[in-house]
Amino acid sequence: MPSEECNDAWLETFRAAVQHTERTERQRALKSFGQDFTRDAIIAEECPRIFDDTYLYILRCYGDRFESVRTLAVAAMDALLGKLPPNDYYLGCIVPVLAKRIGQAETIEDSEEVRLQLLEQLETLVAKYSDPDGSRGGDPLLKVLDSVIDTLIKSLRDPFPAAQKKSCEIVIALAEATPSLHYRAEALVAPTKSILTHRHSANRIAAVEALGVLSLHILSNGDCVSEIIMAVSPLLMDDVPFVRRACGRVGCLMLQKLRDRYSFFHRILPLVLNCLCDETVEVREDIEAGWKQAGELYYRENETELSKAALIETVPKGYPVERYRRPTLACRAIVQRSLRVVNLVLHEMEEWKENIRLHATKLLKQIVLHAERSFSTLFLEVNPVLAKACMDAEKSIVSEALSVCELMGILLDYDTWSQHMLTTFQNYPTIGQLRCMRTLFASCVQDEAKCKDVRKFATLLLDPDVCHNHRDAVYQRELLEFCSILASSGQKQESLTARLEEITISESNDSTAGEQQTLERTLYTVALKVVAFCYGLEDRASVRDLGMTVLGLLDSNVDRLHQHHLASVLCKIEHLESENSDASTSILLLCGIVAVCGFQDSYFTILNETLQKAVAHAAPEGKVKLFSAISVAMLSWNVHNAQPKEDQIAMLRALTDAVIAPHLVWSAGRSAESVRAMATACFASMAQGVDTNVYMSLLPTYLNVLSGLIDDNCIATRAYSLKALVRLQALSFESLKLIAFPIMSRLDDPSGEVRELAAVCLGRLQLDVALSEDGQQNTIERWQDILRQILSVMFLHLEHPETKLRCAIFDSLKRLHTDNRELIERLASDVPSGCSYKKDLETITSRTKST
Repeated sequence: MPSEECNDAWLETFRAAVQHTERTERQRALKSFGQDFTRDAIIAEECPRIFDDTYLYILRCYGDRFESVRTLAVAAMDALLGKLPPNDYYLGCIVPVLAKRIGQAETIEDSEEVRLQLLEQLETLVAKYSDPDGSRGGDPLLKVLDSVIDTLIKSLRDPFPAAQKKSCEIVIALAEATPSLHYRAEALVAPTKSILTHRHSANRIAAVEALGVLSLHILSNGDCVSEIIMAVSPLLMDDVPFVRRACGRVGCLMLQKLRDRYSFFHRILPLVLNCLCDETVEVREDIEAGWKQAGELYYRENETELSKAALIETVPKGYPVERYRRPTLACRAIVQRSLRVVNLVLHEMEEWKENIRLHATKLLKQIVLHAERSFSTLFLEVNPVLAKACMDAEKSIVSEALSVCELMGILLDYDTWSQHMLTTFQNYPTIGQLRCMRTLFASCVQDEAKCKDVRKFATLLLDPDVCHNHRDAVYQRELLEFCSILASSGQKQESLTARLEEITISESNDSTAGEQQTLERTLYTVALKVVAFCYGLEDRASVRDLGMTVLGLLDSNVDRLHQHHLASVLCKIEHLESENSDASTSILLLCGIVAVCGFQDSYFTILNETLQKAVAHAAPEGKVKLFSAISVAMLSWNVHNAQPKEDQIAMLRALTDAVIAPHLVWSAGRSAESVRAMATACFASMAQGVDTNVYMSLLPTYLNVLSGLIDDNCIATRAYSLKALVRLQALSFESLKLIAFPIMSRLDDPSGEVRELAAVCLGRLQLDVALSEDGQQNTIERWQDILRQILSVMFLHLEHPETKLRCAIFDSLKRLHTDNRELIERLASDVPSGCSYKKDLETITSRTKST
């Protein structure tokens, strides 16, 4: 039908068709109606009259029981609206119907697709009648604003995700279309907030954007704006980068357009600053651009004040330009006037959720980066929380917390934090405080300021509550890291020494060397104690190595360090008069020192006295640990001692008489047995670590007690006593007689190790004729009588099934044959041919001859 002849007959036919009882007739009429408008078959001038004659019938079809009819009716109205002029009369006709269909408390329209279609029609109406500046003679949407808002309140909670998203888009469009949204803006906040937890990221993004727009139209209720910010903030930790970007964009929008925005800076800033350290580059770059725009606006609004600051500002010394881009002056000014946000951040840093703590710590880093020296006033409040973050179970949080400390060390004045850290750590020596203090000190670029306190920090580490924490390997590592900073090498150390000299000259009359010696001794003591506590712990090997590295920083010759400072350390070990167990701090420390440092002439006297005191009072398990450390130290005796033989003998004798020998005497009880075994182990270590000539000069004095220990009830004691004799040299007849028979009896020992050691020791028995007192020939004859018995027993044991024992006996027989050839050959000839060991004896003699 030509649009110019839109006559009453056609309209009457259409009205009759859309009211027909048959669904297909209604569908055909609505479809045809919509197609005519779509094909431009109707001219625009005729549309108002057509609307007047048809809108009631079309709108009545919105409630048709068939979904297909309702869909076509909405499409027909959309086609008609497209040709209608922007007259608010049409709003009054259509919007109430939409509100009735999808804006009621109960769900009237049960089709999700139709509800979405109706919302799209509402969006079209909002866009069509948009008049934000009143250029069309008023605000046409104001008349239907309540109906539109009521509809959105319902549709924002629609279970259909697409309808929710479309509702958010309508909210944004409505804010741009009418200046009157502020009348009902608060009513939309609650339903929009409910979408923030939707599982679809597109819906969350739409809700964040809608809330940002709504915040700009809330005039007098600051609490509502705060609620919006609080509701959006958790989405800064969303898994989807675009959701986080939406939060940052809302923050930038508020910073630029929110009414009374200066009052909300401290609440808005987290939305922006968190995105500046986002892991996604696109998010960071997008929000950084918006943040700069907000700063430029703030600069224009406060140009008089900021322009003066711009003239005198300089880049802080040591600013990490390679890692951070310094924010603009205006952006820094916004943060500096909004440091109240720190209280919120500190609260979140102590939350139980890891992701919240992590993001709060990142936010704190951004605040420090922007606040710079203005942050100094908050250090006392931040330090306890930051220290707690530095010992968090989550490594990423610890890393971020240390980054904050590093920035503070660079940007804050040294005097701002140094004295407080010294006092706080002294009262609460936790690993978190230690990490904070170490990082602050290491990153501080004000060398002249911090130099004067180097010894204070070193002395603080020397406190027993600090360096005696031997149960935590992580704590020990942090302690050594700080020591390495204080004892840095190369040019830095030389500069430090020069400054210390200046300080000493100006503050006292002592020599510079004395001051430096004090610092060196302090750091040496701390590092040595940590290394000592790691003695014997396999899982602390890396800590022990780091401790030795720190000692090397103090002096490349570590033995020289021991010579200068160890006596001082030993004198300060406390509670050695107590009955200490092997878990006692004093015993652990002393054992570690003995094992690590060994025995040297320069500190031997004080070490011997300290060991004597400790062994005399320690519990049995403590004595066992001490003797174990002594035996380890004995293995390195030759490494540390190159004195004349007489001096070494005097040292060994003093140690043995005072510490070891009293515990070799037999006494009843399992504890005494364990102590006796470890005391004997010290002699076994002497045999391996001490020069043979020195050891053999000392040994005869103690052969009497060792001979008794060879027959001790404890297998370990018997084994250690035989190990003490495996490097025997020629002895007097009386000494040989004292030990020969006990050793020979051990060939029948229940322990295979003891039997093998006994066989080895028998081969070491050798007479020193020069030491005989009864005449040389008489002594030789007497020794050969004893040797004949020993050889007979050895030949008997050649039939033993144990291979190791037979090999040890063969080796010993060959060694004995060198000095006793005639005796062994005569024994071989005297042995009857039927004896089982006759052939073995001949084998020995033939082998030794060929050898």
